[in-house]
Amino acid sequence: MRQLLEGTDAFTLDTSTLSNSQDIKEVPPENFYRSGEGPSKKTKYRQSRLWLWWLLWSIFFALLGGGVTSGIRWLTKLPPPINCQNISALSADGERLYCAQKAADSGQLQQLLAAISLVEDWSKQHPLYWEAQRRNQQWSKAIMEIAQQKINQGELSAAVKIAQQLPVTNPLYSQAQASITAWQGEWQQGKLITGQFQDALKRQNWQQASRLIGELTQLNQQYWNSLRFDQLMQELDTEKQAWQQLEKAKNLALSGQLSHLEKAITLAGKISPKSYVKAQAQAEQLQWGRALLKFAAEHFANQDFASVISIAEQIPVNTSLYEEALDWIRLSRASEVASKDNLAALVDALAVAAQISSQSPLAQLASQQAAKWSSHLQAHQHIELAKFLAGFEQLTGFEMAIEQATLIDPESPQSLKAQTLITQWQQEIQQIEDRKALLQARELAEVGSMEMLKAAVEVASQIQLSQPLRPKAESAITKWHQQIQILEDQALLEAARVLAQRQDFIKAIATAKQISSQRELYPQAQEAIANWVAEIETAQDLPILDAASALAAQGRFDAAIATASFISPERVLYKQAQALKKTWQSQKTALSSASSLGNQSPTLNDQTAN
Repeated sequence: MRQLLEGTDAFTLDTSTLSNSQDIKEVPPENFYRSGEGPSKKTKYRQSRLWLWWLLWSIFFALLGGGVTSGIRWLTKLPPPINCQNISALSADGERLYCAQKAADSGQLQQLLAAISLVEDWSKQHPLYWEAQRRNQQWSKAIMEIAQQKINQGELSAAVKIAQQLPVTNPLYSQAQASITAWQGEWQQGKLITGQFQDALKRQNWQQASRLIGELTQLNQQYWNSLRFDQLMQELDTEKQAWQQLEKAKNLALSGQLSHLEKAITLAGKISPKSYVKAQAQAEQLQWGRALLKFAAEHFANQDFASVISIAEQIPVNTSLYEEALDWIRLSRASEVASKDNLAALVDALAVAAQISSQSPLAQLASQQAAKWSSHLQAHQHIELAKFLAGFEQLTGFEMAIEQATLIDPESPQSLKAQTLITQWQQEIQQIEDRKALLQARELAEVGSMEMLKAAVEVASQIQLSQPLRPKAESAITKWHQQIQILEDQALLEAARVLAQRQDFIKAIATAKQISSQRELYPQAQEAIANWVAEIETAQDLPILDAASALAAQGRFDAAIATASFISPERVLYKQAQALKKTWQSQKTALSSASSLGNQSPTLNDQTAN
């Protein structure tokens, strides 16, 4: 499309030039023709010819522009990139050299070796030989630099292996072999110095060790005069500090005190494992650890389990006593748990104790503790089963519960609890038996006969004084005794009443007096006796009172009063007699008053005189 546009522009430019040509006449303007007249045939011919020229020139310039554009594009187009992944022996040498350089540019060992291998077979007659040699030398130097880096890092074998990969035909082959010889020579010298240095450290000969470190600075390799120099200086400082720490720890442990031993072990444990003193420190730790475990055993015997755990935790992991220390911790924690003395705690304690190996120094102690806890566990199981059986609150359940509780070893911590429960359940059994006895007694008493009441009293009396139902039993017994008394005294009272009905009051009273004052019918008997006494007294005193009344009726008040005075105060008619006496005294007084006034008749005076 652009070519066509460019051709169109060219065509337009040329036609404008052609418009000035003498061979082409100007076209008359549109208003050249008169109104109503069209162009002539000659004019039409000229116009059609002009348009034909325009078309031809447009096509020409369009083709010309397209050709020029295509040529420029072809000249400026880059060749396709070389694919080094598909390079082979059949590829062009220039491409092979290009790919070799591209591989070497990565700086990686394998890529550099591959680059050398790619061009090493070219002869001097090869057009690119000298360029390849120049680049080969650069690649070989890069390989030797990699080898030197390995030497600086202390990797002699790796450095030698890298340098030996240069082929014999390589321009740096001789230099590589010389470097290998130099490296190996210095390496042997450095190892010799290092070995002597290590011997000096083992003997704590700090001065000789320092001198040997100084000899490393005389070596050319950076690995020895810098890296290993710094490392050996650090080793010397570490060894000195380790020795000082061990001496300080040993001085602490000399006292044999628990706290000092713990500090000594902790201090010795901080000694660097890379030091030669570490082995001696571990031997000392082992000795101090044994002393610590003796303290732990003493605390365990005193049941101070927290202290045992605290002491055992001081034993280092990397000593042979560590497993024994763990067993002390396990056994102490199990003992702490077992001290709670409940089912779950004892089960947990036995599970922890089972973790202690039979080969452990604590195996026997753990076995003894486990046996004790098993006994306690069985005691708990007996008690729990006994409680379960007693929970039914039946006579058989209580008896079975007591049977289970008696199985507990008297030396068990649960023995006291078991005895307490046995006593409690025995009381429950006694209460059940007492309830049965009281119920039986009540059933007998409900009959109401003398024999059944006495039988009820006998049954209820079997309930002991210390039993909870004893008060109820005593209350019932008292009630039944009263009923028995009533039945017994009722017969006496009825007999007395029969005698009284026969007017044999003396015998009736004598019979009723057989009922003592502590008896239930005593008030009734006394009431009956009082009635009978009253009847007797009335029968005895009524004639006296009648005689007195007769005298009073005759006006013989003094005689009447004297007669009535024979009735003593304790007699039934005493009050009546006293009332009559008072009446008669009043009448007597009234008569006396009348006589003194002279109003009494002679008859009355005679009566008064009499």
